Amino acid sequence: MNNRNRLRGIAFIGLLHVVLMSCDKGNKPKGDSLPIEQIGSVQSVAGFGKQEGNPEGIPFQLPKGLRFVSRDSYPFDPSIERLFGNMNTFYADINIVSDPTWDGGHVEFPAGLIMLNISPSGIQNGMLMGRVCINVPPNIHDTEGDTTTVYLGVACMNATRGFPWEDNFADDTKNYVIGKGKYRPSVVTTEPEVLKFISLLNDRPGLKLVQHQNPWDAFDEDYVEPEWMKPYNAIQLAFWKMTDGGGLSAPDLNELLTTLDQYSPKQY
Repeated sequence: MNNRNRLRGIAFIGLLHVVLMSCDKGNKPKGDSLPIEQIGSVQSVAGFGKQEGNPEGIPFQLPKGLRFVSRDSYPFDPSIERLFGNMNTFYADINIVSDPTWDGGHVEFPAGLIMLNISPSGIQNGMLMGRVCINVPPNIHDTEGDTTTVYLGVACMNATRGFPWEDNFADDTKNYVIGKGKYRPSVVTTEPEVLKFISLLNDRPGLKLVQHQNPWDAFDEDYVEPEWMKPYNAIQLAFWKMTDGGGLSAPDLNELLTTLDQYSPKQY
């Protein structure tokens, strides 16, 4: 079995494990009532799960004076101050250039923004699960300004597709979950069930990304899931139950929120 198939198998087994565990429980949520009792599946929606096609939603556009560019030759910069988001299944690079009309300011990337796979391989699409604001300096040149490069941490929308970091062999990317040059911002989802899920992650400052994971560590025989990774893994596994499964029941949501409250308490 090659690495690609092995990784897809791990994703599927992880999803199946969560499904079976949830079915076995069958108990009512403990503690306070849940903010949402259930969330439906989106496995039949284009771009999610095994569905082909481009996801639908509100087209994302940069403010006037800015445009996206590709920067494939620019080495991945692991500085944490360049990393934004509240999920870390993988990163997508964002490269922005300004023209002389740009006076500087912040660019907002809304929660629900879909990072569409544009590589020829059949890898997953990604979704930004929380609002991100990035500062783009003013243009001080007469023509084209400097390039601002940042990385968005996103969740996987397709449990059985390959991960973008599977073919990372260069020194700058081999130990990171970066999908450099493989994604572009496309649309902001309007799927009601997805928006319900995203709302559960609001106001949780503990999900801010402050360190990297090395995806290959999980292949070590003595691997133990780090404590700091548990909320992110819980979010991804729950999201896969929506994108590739039948959705989330009350016990599923209780389990997810219990993990989030333990590792990333909600800020009121």
